[in-house]
Amino acid sequence: MILTVDIGNSRIKWASWLAETIVARGVLAYDAKKMAGVFDQLFYTVEKPDNVFALCVAGDEMQRALSEWVKQNWQLNVVFLTTGKTYKDIKNAYADPGRHGVDRWAAMVAAHQSEPALSLCVISAGTAITFDLIEKNGQHLGGYILPSYMTMHKALLCETSNLELTPDTDMQQQGIPDNTDDAVNQGLHKLLQAGIREICQHAVAHLDAPVRIILTGGFAKTILSYPDMPAMQHKPDLVMQGLYNIIKRR
Repeated sequence: MILTVDIGNSRIKWASWLAETIVARGVLAYDAKKMAGVFDQLFYTVEKPDNVFALCVAGDEMQRALSEWVKQNWQLNVVFLTTGKTYKDIKNAYADPGRHGVDRWAAMVAAHQSEPALSLCVISAGTAITFDLIEKNGQHLGGYILPSYMTMHKALLCETSNLELTPDTDMQQQGIPDNTDDAVNQGLHKLLQAGIREICQHAVAHLDAPVRIILTGGFAKTILSYPDMPAMQHKPDLVMQGLYNIIKRR
């Protein structure tokens, strides 16, 4: 069995693989300031794997914490994915690939391998909402980054005195808001809706046809609920698939 682990800035996800297929998965929200017991809680149902593949965008301390837990509990070394300049026919547009998030790289690789005849706009919707544009020949053109709903909500709360706001990550159409909570929540959703739609339209205009928009990440279902959006294919396991493919098959 192979275990893949994706350490994000607010959640840690894992997937167990047998015969090229995910057979179990789990996820846990975490606070980097309160890490005691997090991996015990995350992996308590996971049998000892043969190998552990991981990616981490949450910094060196989180990477070390996973390595130490796996070494202590399973006597294994973790193989961490890093962003590459190339992978097979995929060419990263960044002059310094290390500046391109490794989760974005994994999602790009998995998306292109699943749709090799199409140009792609790959959206990863998590703590940030990222967009990567890839031509059908594998050439990455670059992309865009938007703040997430929760990032904007927290920033507004921090910068506004004497105001308590309750976040609502579900898109709700209730007419013109008549209270501050709904005004903020609907305003942020409409801002994201407009921004995502604009970037997708820009991607379709600049990529060689045909173009497919692929969406992944914890905020994906909310984006799919937005009205008047372009067609998107939802692939929840895209990052895990890319992580597995790159390390297992390199």
